[in-house]
Amino acid sequence: MGQRITVLRKLEGISQQELADRAGLTRQHIGRIEKGELVSVAYVTIQQVAEALGMTVDIIDPGLQDLAPLKRLT
Repeated sequence: MGQRITVLRKLEGISQQELADRAGLTRQHIGRIEKGELVSVAYVTIQQVAEALGMTVDIIDPGLQDLAPLKRLT
């Protein structure tokens, strides 16, 4: 998933910092996700990254396709 986010971010022409700002995360967190340093990433975080890239979660992680229609409860 991290490599996929890196590719999608670069296709958008934005830096890790810009993605982090858009997603409401830190640049360090984005970096750790992209490097695959995190064993698991919370669904809400994936959703924030997807929204920041203007995409759905199933683009970020095809395994989440069944959850894509769900909205955050907050």
